[in-house]
Amino acid sequence: MQTEVAKLDEVPVGTMKRVRAFDRDILLYNVAGTVYATQNNCGHMRASLARGTLDGNVVTCALHGAKFDVTSGKNVGGIRPGLPPVVAEIDVQPLKTYPVEVREGSVYLEDG
Repeated sequence: MQTEVAKLDEVPVGTMKRVRAFDRDILLYNVAGTVYATQNNCGHMRASLARGTLDGNVVTCALHGAKFDVTSGKNVGGIRPGLPPVVAEIDVQPLKTYPVEVREGSVYLEDG
């Protein structure tokens, strides 16, 4: 079942938008005109990725600097060097991704 979560013009190219669907916070990204969706919580320590930055197809967590490819959810960069060992040793999990469909100016997600 698909759920409408935003209008396409609410997610301009190169930006992110946090939405709520399936009782979860989900982050939408517009990468070169294609919309992707992942969980909003960082795969490192669950911080909100919406507070981070998007550079191309890579979102960087503002809390510890973990980097993820928003097209696949894969971790593509570790956390910032120099953090206390207890923080640095926590595994960085990939992000859950959601199937996205854009039609008639709206963004739809499927709980995949």
